[in-house]
Amino acid sequence: MDRRVHEQIEKLDQIKDTFFYLRRAFIEDQIKDIPYNLTPTKYAVLKTLFQQQDCMVADLSQKMSLTSGATTTLLNQLEGEELIRRVRDEKDRRVVWIRLTEIGTGLISSILEKRNLFWAEMISTLTTEEQDEYIRLLKKIEAGIKAKV
Repeated sequence: MDRRVHEQIEKLDQIKDTFFYLRRAFIEDQIKDIPYNLTPTKYAVLKTLFQQQDCMVADLSQKMSLTSGATTTLLNQLEGEELIRRVRDEKDRRVVWIRLTEIGTGLISSILEKRNLFWAEMISTLTTEEQDEYIRLLKKIEAGIKAKV
């Protein structure tokens, strides 16, 4: 590997470590005072449901790359904390929809609002053009990674 590439990888790794550290610190700060046992996976489920309004159990399992057993356990916990509810489809009783409760919606809305402020502060050091370029480059890297997987 050529020296320049190696140096770029080292710089990228340092930046990644900083982002992950700040993200972890942000998440830990957000969940420390809430009365729920919110894990990153539970957060991802709540965020998905918030964005999609409701979701079938099977689709949620697939999107989260979880086994059906792991999904059931996770949903049982979220339901026990009154953050989600299961609703049987009126036309096909075999289909179960997962929906956020009012409490779940409020919780995830609050966290996402704080997340948005966090990221806005992070990218505020860039001009609008630089922000657009940054997102474009990240999407290009993401597409390259996805193409290889």
